[in-house]
This record gives sequence, structure tokens and C-alpha cells, in this order.
Amino acid sequence: MDADPTPGDPDLIQNVARRYRDISDAAEQALNLLKADGAIAKGQGSAMEQLKAKIGDDLPDKLTKTVTSYRDAAQAYSNYSPRLREAQDRFDQAVDRAQAAAPKANRSPLPLGDDPSDEDRRNTRAAQDSIAEGTAEMSAARSLAEQARSMRESAQRRCADVLDQAAGEAIPERNVFQKIADFFKDFPFVQILISALIAVVAVFFPLVGALLGGLLFVFNQVVASQTGGVKAGDFITGLLGVIPGGSLFKLGGNAVEAIAPGAVAAVRNSGFIARSAGTITRVSESFTNRKIVAGFLNQPVGRVVVDVTKGFLGNAALEAAAKAANRDQITAAGVFAGAAAGAVAGVAFKGGVGAIGKARGNRPVEDGQGGRFGDTTEPRAEDSLGKKIADQVGGTIEEGAVLGTKIGVGVAQGGVPNEVAAGEIANSAPRLAVGVVGRGGVGRAVDSLTAGVPFKGPPRPQTAAAQVLPGGPTSRPNSAANADASAPSNPDARSDSGGDAPTASTRPNATQTTSGADG
Repeated sequence: MDADPTPGDPDLIQNVARRYRDISDAAEQALNLLKADGAIAKGQGSAMEQLKAKIGDDLPDKLTKTVTSYRDAAQAYSNYSPRLREAQDRFDQAVDRAQAAAPKANRSPLPLGDDPSDEDRRNTRAAQDSIAEGTAEMSAARSLAEQARSMRESAQRRCADVLDQAAGEAIPERNVFQKIADFFKDFPFVQILISALIAVVAVFFPLVGALLGGLLFVFNQVVASQTGGVKAGDFITGLLGVIPGGSLFKLGGNAVEAIAPGAVAAVRNSGFIARSAGTITRVSESFTNRKIVAGFLNQPVGRVVVDVTKGFLGNAALEAAAKAANRDQITAAGVFAGAAAGAVAGVAFKGGVGAIGKARGNRPVEDGQGGRFGDTTEPRAEDSLGKKIADQVGGTIEEGAVLGTKIGVGVAQGGVPNEVAAGEIANSAPRLAVGVVGRGGVGRAVDSLTAGVPFKGPPRPQTAAAQVLPGGPTSRPNSAANADASAPSNPDARSDSGGDAPTASTRPNATQTTSGADG
């Protein structure tokens, strides 16, 4: 035979059977603790409640599958091992018989001469009988070996059938996305490296970088969907990290108005909108018209405090909303720590860049001009490469400060470091990858798309909500310059989407300025 017809080690197979049976027994013990009438279900107290929440509903089901599948597999191997040993014993007998018969079967017949004697004939006949006897014994040995092969193959088929059934009862193998999620959980900072590479691309090719960042966002969501980790808050913040919120909401608002202009007009013309817009305007006027407040805002320290506060409040509000949408536990440290770190880091970096710009003698950026290195204005398409690099680095520093702080808070609150890092990095990856330069490019693209949405119905009516501040039709609404002549105007103002801040004269009517219907 050209190969061993009964391969395998019965002793090793018995070891596998014992190991599988041990796993089944251990899973059964755990299942007895976790089932409806088990010790865990009967436990009382906050610690037991936390344990029940950690266990969830799927662990008992997985333990049941483990008990059944490993027990069946262990039994399959236990049944196969003695049958394999029996087949190997039979094959050993066949080998012994073949080895004993081989000398006879392999003898060459004695030739008879031209004039053989009776003795020669007897010897020749005896040799031929011995060869025939050896050949018959070899044939019997081969038949015994074939029986051994058949026994082993039959036992193998029965064992394989049971193992296939056990595999069907087992916990399904993790798919490729779940394995990728496992990899990122083990090596979370790989996503930061990918995001950093995309951010570099976004400096030189903003739209390409934004596209790659969007693909990274989609990839993260697909992986999360396969692992049961999709959260509404993370999805929204990740989406806003790729598409600026103002541009996204403006597109949505204009699309709704194109579809249902009557409903939008009814809302815009309601008394609530008029009262709300008027109240907001008066609050803004009362704040900016006070000389002492305006003077404070024009001081370097005052501007820093306002910038930090504004960034902190915005980040904290977004983080709180995301946690609420995720149904995560909302704590002061979890919401405020990252927001404060990002605001301080962002303002500190912008302050350093602004000092460089002042030392270089940069003139104020006027409408229609691109920024230069050292400017702290919002990103624009016409900005110099140095300005884009500074903007991208600044955004990465700000997001990095937020990310690092949130990981630290999560670990301090009892989270597993790798799990906390993997989750927070996955959420921050789109914002890190796209950066402010890519986000500004996407914002301008979405704004151009918004401008092309066809509107239906009659022109927008003038309403009582219109609020035009003193200073002429070209004044910027609610600015310190309109409210107080002693406060200098801010020529660097930009919209959230990266373009120029629209003036009252460039808008279709003043209603948009106060009601915010387009946003």
C-alpha cells in the first residue's frame, strides 16, 4: 500500500476528547449560575445588578451552545478513538502476516534443465507450492489491511458527521468585520496612524482627504454594525466630523423647503418664530452694546477667555448630546474634561499662530482673499499651503487633546484601557482624518449643492421676524461693530462652512438672518 490506511494517534485523540469534555463541564457550571433560577439571578445589591448588566442576555445562550457542541464533539472523538485503535491493530496483524509471507511470495521459481531428474522436478514443484502459499498469504494480508482501512474510514465518517453537527450547534465563527474590530481593539492606535496619513493627504488634496475620511467613517460604521456597536450619538458626531454641521443642516433645510414650501412658510410666519428671533436679537444687542463688555472682549485676555468658553460650550453640548443618544452614562468628567482640553488646546495653538502672523506683519484678511500662514481665520479654498498645514495641524492637536482626555477619563472611571481607547479612537477617527481643511472643502461642496436645490412655491414673504440692525443694509447683523462704534469690526469673520460670512445685502431677505430657517 502506498500510504498508511489507518493514520492517527488514539491517545492524542482521547486527550482532545477529555479537553473538550472539560470545556463542556465548565460551561455547564457557568450556565447553572447564569440561568433564570441560578445564583446570579437570585443575587441582590448594586454589584450584582452591575454584573447582570455586564453579562447581558446572550451569554447564557452562548454557554448553552458551548455545552452542547463541545460535549457532542468530545463524544464523537471518544467513539472514534477505540475504533481507530481496532483498525490499527488489524492493520498491524496484516503487516505481520505480510512480513512472514513475503520471503515465500518473493522467491523466484526454480528453472528446470533440459533433462531434469525426478529430484529436480520435486524441488521445483515444492518451490512453486511455497511461492503460491506465500502469495495466498500476502493476498490475505492485503485483504486484512483493506478491512482495516474500511473500518477506519467508516469510523471517520461517523465521527465527521457528529463533528459537523456539533459545529452547527456551536457559536458561529466571527466574521471578517468582527475580526477587524478585534484587531483594532488589540491595536487601537493603528486607526490614529491611518487618520494622520489621511490628514496629511487632506492638506494637499482637501477633497481627496475628505473622501478618504468619509470612507474611514463608513468603514467604522460597517464594522460597528457587525459587532453590535452602532450608536446613534457616535454616528451623528462622526457624520458631523466629515460634513460640517452648518452645511449639512442647511442642505437638509433647503431640501425640506423644496419639498414642502407651504409647511416651512407656515412655521416661519408663526408668532413663535417672530418672538424667538426678536428675543434672541435683543439679548445679543444688550450684550454687545455695553461699553464695558465690548471693551473686555477687545482685550487679549478677554478674547482668549471668550474663545475658550465658546469652544468648551460647543464641545460639551455635542458630547452630552452624543452620550444621551448613545444611552451612555453621563458624568461631568465624561462630558466636560475632553471639551475643556480641546478648547484650551485649540485656542492655545491659534494664539501661537496668531503671534507668528503678527510678527510677520500679516495684514487683516479681507473678503475674497485667501489666508496666509500666521492667520487664524477659518479655512478657505484660496488659503496658502502654509495656512492649510497650520489649520490641519491645529485641528489635529485639538482633536488629539479631546481624544486623549476622554480615554483617560474612561480608564479612570473603570473602563478597560484597550476597549476604551478602541471605542474613542474609532469615534474620533473621522474628525482626525478629515481635519478642518478637508471639512471646509466638503462644506463648500455641500453649500454649492444646496444652492442648486430648486425651490417651489411663491417668493418668501417679508415677516415681522425681520430684524435689521442700525448701520445700513450692508452691516453684519449682531456684530460688535454695529452695536458700538468703539469696538472694531471683525474682518476675519467666516461662516461655519469655510466661506465668507454673508451680509444682510447678500441674503434674499432679512428673515433668514434672524429665523435661521435656512440652517
